[in-house]
Amino acid sequence: MLLLTFPELLIILAVSPVAFLLWFFYHEDKYKHESIRLMAVTFAFGAVATLPAAFIERLLTFVIPVGPGLIATFVYFVVGVGLVEESSKFLAVRVYAYRSKLFDEPMDGIVLGVCAGLGFATVENVLYVLHYGIIDAIVRGLVSVPGHALYGAIVGFYLGEAKLHGKPALALKGLIIAAFLHGAFDTIANVFSNLIGIVILAVFVWIVYTQIVRKEIKEAETESPHRPFS
Repeated sequence: MLLLTFPELLIILAVSPVAFLLWFFYHEDKYKHESIRLMAVTFAFGAVATLPAAFIERLLTFVIPVGPGLIATFVYFVVGVGLVEESSKFLAVRVYAYRSKLFDEPMDGIVLGVCAGLGFATVENVLYVLHYGIIDAIVRGLVSVPGHALYGAIVGFYLGEAKLHGKPALALKGLIIAAFLHGAFDTIANVFSNLIGIVILAVFVWIVYTQIVRKEIKEAETESPHRPFS
């Protein structure tokens, strides 16, 4: 009988929420499922992007200090973390998938943005979980991993809008929104490092999904060229 070792169990716990969210958003596209190849390549780019992102974040700690004070902390997490990591997801979609003829609607951007976000989250999550253990795996699976997916969805949606409408500035808008939300999440996590903080973060992620991403999915559906005539 084959038994899992503890590190193997931790890795399974780390990647399980990623697998679920990939499945979930893949099936959110009602009219045309995304290319598995584009998804896989974008996921891989998102994973690789963790390396330059970590390097840049490290450099920025010497330029933008973490606090003191709530505003200074928020600015650090928006610029020094959120903007860096969301730019990484932006590029993970932009450098390859965005150029494909298969990327022809905002819903493609949402799915591929999620792939970029989850590629990034997978590397980050495995490293954190192997270091901190099961409790961290559970907490990150509930809040951090979905957060990465949702910020990526926002980045991707606006990339799709930019391509559909020929307005590159829309892509920048999505990047700014995602960086702002990412920074807000990290600020909350920094200020409330206890059970109350986890609850607040869970509510925050749920609000981002229901009030932003769900609405973007609905809008993307109405703009889809693959939508059947009623």
